[in-house]
Amino acid sequence: MKKLKLLFLVGIVTFLFSGCYVTKKSTEYYGIDTSGSKKIVYVIDISGSMEGKAETDLQGNIIASATSKVGNKIGNKIGGKLGRFVAKETNNQLTKLGKAKKELMPSIRGLSEDCFFTIIVFENRVKKWRKKLVAANSTNKNLAIAYLRALSSGGGTNISDALEKTFDLAGAGATDTNAGLGVETIFLLSDGSPTAGKITNKDKIVAKTTEWNSAKRVKIHTIGLGEDCDKEFMKKLAIQNSGKFIDK
Repeated sequence: MKKLKLLFLVGIVTFLFSGCYVTKKSTEYYGIDTSGSKKIVYVIDISGSMEGKAETDLQGNIIASATSKVGNKIGNKIGGKLGRFVAKETNNQLTKLGKAKKELMPSIRGLSEDCFFTIIVFENRVKKWRKKLVAANSTNKNLAIAYLRALSSGGGTNISDALEKTFDLAGAGATDTNAGLGVETIFLLSDGSPTAGKITNKDKIVAKTTEWNSAKRVKIHTIGLGEDCDKEFMKKLAIQNSGKFIDK
């Protein structure tokens, strides 16, 4: 009987902190409409600082604290590998990376099938989920969400190389109005300042990005997570590239 009760609790925890946002659909990403763009790249910070607890309001802090306690309590009662897994998964949802995943998965689910997208993540290195943008069909959405769920944080913050690789996907259209454009919208999410990559000077990154986007055809929306994020830098990147800055 006790085992059945524990398994039931595990099921509830798994649903509340995983399934509900994995299956949810949204036509927004951090409040920014995604339906007007057909070629989207999500550029996500997975540096070590993203392992930190996500900042929130008083109500959110109370919920987060209760969630952590419940997860740890259930994990301790189960014991062994399964117990450690439950506790870890519950606490992972409370980190900045966990928060970013919760926002991103519904956005991907909500993309129309005539849209193309991909994901680029960065720490010291930059990793592309796919070499080029792929159709937003159900298969690719499921694969993208599986990829996101497996992501963990570590390393520095290589914003410059991440943006460079994103503009490689944009192609000649980013600098030439007569050429085809491979990327229409970039969503850049980070919780800090650049610490790794070819360029770490913030003003130089803004200038270089403006050069890569000289035709002003690519919108860059930026999302800053937490108090350690350089808001002025992220805001400048967005404003100079026809985008919005969201402070979270």
